[in-house]
Amino acid sequence: MSLPPRVVLPLLACALCVSSCFWLDDDFPRATGECRGTHQGRRVRWPLDEYSSLVHRSVQGELPATFIDLDYTPEDEPVLEGFGVDIHLVEGARVEQDRTVNLLSRQGQLVPSERSLVTAWVGNIGGDTGYLSVPGVPVEGSVTLDELSPWAAQGRFVYRYADGSALTCTFDVLESPEE
Repeated sequence: MSLPPRVVLPLLACALCVSSCFWLDDDFPRATGECRGTHQGRRVRWPLDEYSSLVHRSVQGELPATFIDLDYTPEDEPVLEGFGVDIHLVEGARVEQDRTVNLLSRQGQLVPSERSLVTAWVGNIGGDTGYLSVPGVPVEGSVTLDELSPWAAQGRFVYRYADGSALTCTFDVLESPEE
């Protein structure tokens, strides 16, 4: 039995509305990605925490801050409770084609080689900023933004360590909800 068009269209509209409610639900994963590579001589695959996001923050008396807050979950790594980075961006940054910024090791941290897109790079271990003592600060890295808009960011970053290990971390995140 087929339904007449005047019945099918309202049913289709209802189905789209219901599915969009699931998409906007706070419990629905908003971020995807992972870190893969070698860490301390072991092959690793760490998923991106689903609540990682693109953040636009404005505090009275301070310059507005836009950054990508990425937190990965190091599975099967007892000494590592969290691994991530905050990628600080110039205000109003947009990327429509792949754009890569090299990261250089200076004074115990990674810094962008140019500040026309990425203004600062903050490594995170657990709840603190910084890098693990072993393998230490990466000797070099890079971040590639495939797409960056006011509501989403997609790309990857690469860490290369002195011991020869390397991690490639991907991300696809949406703007964080208003606090």
